[in-house]
Amino acid sequence: MSEDFGEDTFPDEEAHPAGPEPSHEEPAAELVYDSALEFFVELLAPTYVRDVNEGAELAWCPEWYKHPEALIRMESMWRSWEHLRLEPALGISSWWLNHADPHMRVLMDTKGPFKKCAHDNRHISPAKSSLPHVVPESGIFD
Repeated sequence: MSEDFGEDTFPDEEAHPAGPEPSHEEPAAELVYDSALEFFVELLAPTYVRDVNEGAELAWCPEWYKHPEALIRMESMWRSWEHLRLEPALGISSWWLNHADPHMRVLMDTKGPFKKCAHDNRHISPAKSSLPHVVPESGIFD
């Protein structure tokens, strides 16, 4: 039982036009926290307990979010936590070892971004100037 569909015709071609290829990507996971601030308040601050300021070997600013370096580091910790929490075996351990601890060591260093804030346990605005920078000569990055 053979049907002749012609050279370029296939059965049901008009009835079932080719649609977009099915996506094999998994949908993006919903975030647990809506912001770096929420992540800090609800997860990091209650779990990363340390003696800070006033004679301690670690510095912290209660208004950490007013320090550009701290803000971007906290954002990085939050986003990496949101991603790694989904890794069933070593995700959270990897997050602590490769993200939280290194960032927090830098932030809490007494010579770090909070060094001025640590003395009075209050926010002192960071210096307004950025690292020195000279525009490189043409072609150096080409």
